[in-house]
Amino acid sequence: MDYIKSKNSEKELLTRLSGFSKNMIKHHQLENLSEFVVHDLCSQDLFNINKAAYLVNNPDFSCLKGVAGYHQPESFKHDNNWQSHKAFTSHMKSSDFNQKVRSVNDRALIVDQSKLDSGLVYDVAQRLEMRDPIFHIWNMRYDNQGIFIFEKPEESGLVEDHLLNFLHVLSFCAVF
Repeated sequence: MDYIKSKNSEKELLTRLSGFSKNMIKHHQLENLSEFVVHDLCSQDLFNINKAAYLVNNPDFSCLKGVAGYHQPESFKHDNNWQSHKAFTSHMKSSDFNQKVRSVNDRALIVDQSKLDSGLVYDVAQRLEMRDPIFHIWNMRYDNQGIFIFEKPEESGLVEDHLLNFLHVLSFCAVF
């Protein structure tokens, strides 16, 4: 029975994740596309992540920029965010946590993958008041790195199996 339940949840997950590329292409002109993606990924009906921050690290210019933040109590619950661009964008501008993430503008954390000081990433997580944070880093275009810091969800199997590979899609969103 658990096998069938697992296969059904993975099928539902695949159906949801496959819709992202269509939404991203359809709404590519949105400056804050990354907020839409992060919000959906972290939502209760997908990966159920309480708090997450997406940042871009640029070692060439020694810059770490906060791009999008999600905190479940401040999530957009009024409508489908992809269908309500203006309302969602306005909501994200008033989200305290999203603004706190976007205000991160520090020196770069990473020179290259072999010289990562994970303590610096945890310092950022602490400033963002995250409990039990974990993070994932991936290479992006132009020698940038994407950094996704998030509070570990109770059910972390799907996160480890699928979210970490899917985060690369954020590389196609503009940094605003």
